[in-house]
Amino acid sequence: MNSNEFRFFSESEKRFPDCTSLPIGLLIKSLFVKARRRSWGRLADRNARLVWTTSAVSDAEGPTANVRNYLDHCTIRNILTDVAGGRKLSRACELGCGYGRVIMVLKEFADYVTGFEREQVLVDVASGLLPEITFQRVDSLATVQDEPYDLAMICTVLQHLTDDEARRVCEALKSLARRGHVLIIEKTEPFRITTNIEQGSQFISRDRSVQTYEDYMRPFRLVRTYERHVEPSYGNPSPGTCMLFQSPDSSNA
Repeated sequence: MNSNEFRFFSESEKRFPDCTSLPIGLLIKSLFVKARRRSWGRLADRNARLVWTTSAVSDAEGPTANVRNYLDHCTIRNILTDVAGGRKLSRACELGCGYGRVIMVLKEFADYVTGFEREQVLVDVASGLLPEITFQRVDSLATVQDEPYDLAMICTVLQHLTDDEARRVCEALKSLARRGHVLIIEKTEPFRITTNIEQGSQFISRDRSVQTYEDYMRPFRLVRTYERHVEPSYGNPSPGTCMLFQSPDSSNA
């Protein structure tokens, strides 16, 4: 946009992506979907599932997203340094890897890395950006099965699932890392509305205590917790906890 166009937008709007660069067809479709959502879509979409897109994977964008990703990478890198203990892991994976926002750190510590994701569009984006990592589309994170991994990770996914779904995904994590470690990074402290189902989106955001995840992960043992750090401007003073669990069959047990 030029300086004459720029003046029509508020300071907060100026931080958004340049919508004037979007194709007219996309803008028309977006207006149609918004109108549909506010009318008959409320009834027609009651049983429709939420589809995660690249913009929905994280609630940060632009400069904020850069800082968020950097801080998450640093935290995960520090945790994996403790887990690896100076050696190279053989296999590591992430459930609900999205477009690969944090999975790239696993590649620094493991020879073979796999990302499991439900949304095909996110798998396509991740595969193009990180060809050295294997990405697989799955129908459900709760039914993922594979050869054993030294470490299985999930990051800010369980907080968007119902309790029953979260339990089943934890079972899948334990199966994948049946002789290794599981790293769970999730919201653990209540903040404002902890369960929010928006009209037309079926979006859920739910905190669970560390004790709850300990119960979900038994007989895996919680060996250490780490505070999750995000950008200072983030509204939630307690954005989450990184919980490292160890299998009772781990060689390091």
